[in-house]
Order: sequence, then C-alpha cells, then structure tokens
Amino acid sequence: MGVLNKAKKVSGISEEGEERALYVCLACETTFEVQHHTCPTCGSFDVRHSKWVQE
Repeated sequence: MGVLNKAKKVSGISEEGEERALYVCLACETTFEVQHHTCPTCGSFDVRHSKWVQE
C-alpha cells in the first residue's frame, strides 16, 4: 500500500462517523489536530490537510 493510500485511510472521518485528525504527515503517517510546518515526529515537511489526500 502506498503512502497516499495509507494517508487516505487515516485521515478524514471514520466509517463510524467519528472525526479524526485534520492533518497527516505523509512520511510517517502521524496525524495532528493542528497544522505543523514540519512533522514533530519525523521532521518531514510533507504535512498535509486530510482533504488534500482524500479521493
């Protein structure tokens, strides 16, 4: 499974209707409720809003 597919899976709203984090790091798949310019977990600059990675 590719990084974008994994990001799509962890972002947005779950099938049960629960809201999830709004932002996701595409490098390490860590999710956040606030926007970071760099991922505090892995240092990547590839942090995106979940709606940007959804189909």
